[in-house]
Amino acid sequence: MLYRVSRIVFLFALSLFFQAPMLGQNLVVNGDFESYNTCPLHIVNIDKLLDDISLPTASSGDYYNECNKGEFSVPLNFKGNQAAIGGSGYTGLYFYALNDYREYLQMNTAKTLRAKHPYKISIQVSLAESSTLAVKNMSVLLANKKIRLPNSSALTSGRLNKLENDEYYELALTADRSLTESDSWITLTAEFDARGFENHILIGNFSDNENTRLLNNNQDVQSSDFSYYYVDNVVLEELPRVNYDEDKIYVLEQNPLEPKGYELDDEAIASVQKIFKFLKENAEVQMKITGHVSNLESPEYNQFISSLRARAVALYLKKLGIDDSRLVWEGVGDTKPLRNGNVKNGKLGNGRVEFVMTKFDDQ
Repeated sequence: MLYRVSRIVFLFALSLFFQAPMLGQNLVVNGDFESYNTCPLHIVNIDKLLDDISLPTASSGDYYNECNKGEFSVPLNFKGNQAAIGGSGYTGLYFYALNDYREYLQMNTAKTLRAKHPYKISIQVSLAESSTLAVKNMSVLLANKKIRLPNSSALTSGRLNKLENDEYYELALTADRSLTESDSWITLTAEFDARGFENHILIGNFSDNENTRLLNNNQDVQSSDFSYYYVDNVVLEELPRVNYDEDKIYVLEQNPLEPKGYELDDEAIASVQKIFKFLKENAEVQMKITGHVSNLESPEYNQFISSLRARAVALYLKKLGIDDSRLVWEGVGDTKPLRNGNVKNGKLGNGRVEFVMTKFDDQ
């Protein structure tokens, strides 16, 4: 049986292709902080030490390197003990301190980002052992030019909104572990579509103390409490763009754990979100989704489970904003097993969701 989430039957095929310029290349200049002018021997503005680093406020930041054998050394320094990532140096910033004091890094990109193209940014941080607080969230600011404001207070939206002829936005980062980690490095990432003006990245905390969410803080915050993080390995990469060929069948996901394989896991959701982006940008495209299972029980039960798999994808796309008229889904049970010879155990290998794409035919 064919279930319509749309009024017109269509096919949906997809393929990925790569638009190559700059793919895999780090677009952040001196993102590993290995290019420096002089060894850090004492407290000095970080922009005086590092190439292509500027300061958006009157506050400073710290640079640590193996070339120093004292307070600014690596791995042991006056804030804690941490090895660098594949190099000899890293930076350090206050993300929370008394009177909204903040420190920031302002970094250049190798070129202005391309509008509507996908990018991924990743940053590695480690909480310094001397810190008494940890923040719950981190973000970056993407801007069209260098920002410069007086004093050392937090770069809140209220302060930034006073800038003229500046374009910017804040991008939330996702951490792979808790930001309380001080023994090793935490990786923060975000994927986004560029708006076409971004050529500077600001790293730091863009909320004042009142609006900063803290972790593992069971007592009242004291005036002497602070949160200080080492920062290293800032990477910005252009991602391959997703495109879809017509009338070609592709597998969205293959989950042999029947019969629970009709629920979307994180990997499947990530794939569907990429499909949503393409459908949103290509209004003339329609999509057919087909669910398959292995030979589990009766033909009726097999079709029921396979229908749930296809329906889950269709409903998620609808939830994201794709109109019913562009989606159609069905379950075919175990009637169409894979025939490529690569599945050693047919009972476990045929469960999958397939999809095909076509252009909309409004006749």
